[in-house]
Amino acid sequence: MRKLTHPEFTESLVELFDRQMDELPCPWVVSEKLLEKITPSGEMKPFYGATTVIMLSRKDKEACLAVRDRLFGEHGDLLVALAPDTYHLTIHALSNVYNVANDNELIKRSIQDTEPKVEAEFRRIAERYQGRTIRMRALGVSTGGKDIIGLKFVPCSEDDSLLLTDLFEGMEGVYPLGERYVPHVSLGYHQIRDHSPEEVRGLYDTLRRINRELELTIELEVAELVYQHHYHMNDFRDVFAVKEFIRNG
Repeated sequence: MRKLTHPEFTESLVELFDRQMDELPCPWVVSEKLLEKITPSGEMKPFYGATTVIMLSRKDKEACLAVRDRLFGEHGDLLVALAPDTYHLTIHALSNVYNVANDNELIKRSIQDTEPKVEAEFRRIAERYQGRTIRMRALGVSTGGKDIIGLKFVPCSEDDSLLLTDLFEGMEGVYPLGERYVPHVSLGYHQIRDHSPEEVRGLYDTLRRINRELELTIELEVAELVYQHHYHMNDFRDVFAVKEFIRNG
């Protein structure tokens, strides 16, 4: 597959974001994926797997939390919040219910098979990109798939784009999913219930208003790229990080 240039990557993300905001999802259909992650009462369900993410700095977490608080202040009755201390930008998902099976033993074996390859890729990243950061500009907060609501981002420059896509493609080589990469920070989930047309219109009116006023840039440290196991969507546990391989050589 041909690697997209920075303008192409950015334009494709902007186009997807605009399409999501233009297509009012009425009637509302509850996402099947959502049923795997939360209960109808808004509690986190067990969701075992592994992932690679870059954790946000305290400053960037607080900026994202301010957006979440504004949104939830008006539409909290539709949404289920994620814990701010879990806020991250996903680089690439790995073994989980969605791409292995609804069987924790099979997922565990897949994780064990993949983990040495992830570590080798992290060592490559540590050697090549130590000290580097990636600046990302927020397109805005939106929802797609009727499950996650979160902030969508694009790289600020060609260098940021090349670095980010190299991280993603390196992990795709380790664990191919064949999915489009959409950089985002998840803020919460929709409740498992139908949303009335009035609720949907009100939500999208608020999203558009927030996005018109939003000016947000975050800076991600490559050293903060971590490999994690997750047990539910508010329980992510670090296994190793790029910074460990920089420190230990």
